[in-house]
Amino acid sequence: MATVIVKRPARTFTIRRGSKVIQLSTIQVRGASGLEDRTGFVRVVDILPINPGDSVSNKVFEDAASTLIQSATSSSVDVRLVVECSYPKVNAEGSTFELPLVGSIYRGNIDLALAGSGDVVVESLDPDNEAGAKDTVAIEVDLPPVLLTLSFSGGYPGSQTELKAGDTFQISGTTDKEADAIEVQDFGASDSVQLLTFPAGTSFNVTMTIGDRGDVVQSLPARALARSSTTGGFGPARDSNQDGGTTDGVDLVQLNNLRPTLSFGSVSYPLSQQALKGSEQATVIVTTANLDSVSYDSPNAELSITNPTLDEGVKTVERIAGGYNVATNNLRGEAVRAANDAHTIDEAVVNIANLAADVSVLTPAARLRSGGNDGTVAQDHTITIAANQQLLTAPSLDPGTGAAGTFQGTGFAGGPENWTRALRVHDDDDKGSKTWQNLSATNLAGIETTAITSGGSYELGGFVARTLTFAAFSDNTPMAVKVADFGKLTAGIFTATNQPALKQAIGTPAPVTNGFTIDAVGVSPTSVIWLDTPAVNSNSGGTAQITDVEEGI
Repeated sequence: MATVIVKRPARTFTIRRGSKVIQLSTIQVRGASGLEDRTGFVRVVDILPINPGDSVSNKVFEDAASTLIQSATSSSVDVRLVVECSYPKVNAEGSTFELPLVGSIYRGNIDLALAGSGDVVVESLDPDNEAGAKDTVAIEVDLPPVLLTLSFSGGYPGSQTELKAGDTFQISGTTDKEADAIEVQDFGASDSVQLLTFPAGTSFNVTMTIGDRGDVVQSLPARALARSSTTGGFGPARDSNQDGGTTDGVDLVQLNNLRPTLSFGSVSYPLSQQALKGSEQATVIVTTANLDSVSYDSPNAELSITNPTLDEGVKTVERIAGGYNVATNNLRGEAVRAANDAHTIDEAVVNIANLAADVSVLTPAARLRSGGNDGTVAQDHTITIAANQQLLTAPSLDPGTGAAGTFQGTGFAGGPENWTRALRVHDDDDKGSKTWQNLSATNLAGIETTAITSGGSYELGGFVARTLTFAAFSDNTPMAVKVADFGKLTAGIFTATNQPALKQAIGTPAPVTNGFTIDAVGVSPTSVIWLDTPAVNSNSGGTAQITDVEEGI
């Protein structure tokens, strides 16, 4: 059976919880079993600010869980009440609001514009729009301070007549009630929001930071809001020139972020050099603009600068100290624009190479193995010339005298400090220790190095693996390369027996199963001797081989 609302006066009950008063109302409805009482409720659970910059403070809740608010202080007459009710409609301050259903109750926000401080009563409305339960909250309106005056003060920094980004300027003012901060807006002389605090009171003098408003001079004000020291709310904005004033440094300030330009360009050295030695001079291209003064110096005292305070498109510098420098800035210039005291600094390196370079020769291995005979190819080894300075041109170097390897290509490549070239070593080259010849390495200032600091010698030794074939019934076969170190000689297998070849001392007589040796060290060709007599006698077709004969590094 459907429930029917009976239009009878609601009965109201009052519940006191501490100092909080909540009224519950009961209405009668006709249900399946006759007339029934239904109790409604309404409660304000929180009070919130509506506008940015406003605040609600000093909240007092009736319960430890902070779900029933009793009173609060608002910095604005505009407040938002969070309300829960058993019915969707409530009344407050003469207006009716409808709350959405959230779970099993109606909960939502109602926004009010208060006339001032006092009690706010929220009533529930039953389905017949009759007032039922009530809840009362006390709201004290404590309006934030109003800026009565706002102006720049204290004058420009130093001798400046303009301000650039990052400069500071004092700003002063008064308020109609106690404040503890102003918030400078992103407007006029400031390109960011700045919160500037001060001891609570009705007057202040703080320092703001100037923003970047472009590189054309502009007369601009400041805009600020005062913050209440009690509620934290912000009052209305005021401009420093709100009263129409145009006094520079009081109502307005001059902003101009134009900065001077100074940048170093190419450096020209004597002759074909790329660095200075002795008392040599170089010239440096300089580009400047928008400056009133300029100065040059050498941070590490390596250079003397001609006309160090004269703005010139080409500066002349002379080496006065330093052995080798191609990385550390030794020339500095500073340009100044006086109006806004903007400084621009640039630094550069004028290369110095007053000492001969130390040069080392590096090989990829302790011994350089050969190839080229017995079906192998000659071996290329990368030789590196390493200098402790950058070199002006590719260095030159010759192999040792005699058959000591052959450099490939037209010269060393790479640089500027490390240069490489392939040395080809053939089996026909002579084994043993060699000495590099005819080094020439020139540094950036034209100083030549002819002595090798380290790595002046190298060694040819060893050879790459090869497979040798024995003629029919022969116990030896020639190998077209010298053995320099018998201890480093190894081999793979004998194909006739498919067993590892076992090295024996020179002069070991046959038979030795799967054994081999050589006739001598340091001769070419070298005879490889097969000591396995039965296997030799079985090689009627002349196809037996010994594989992977090599001398290691």
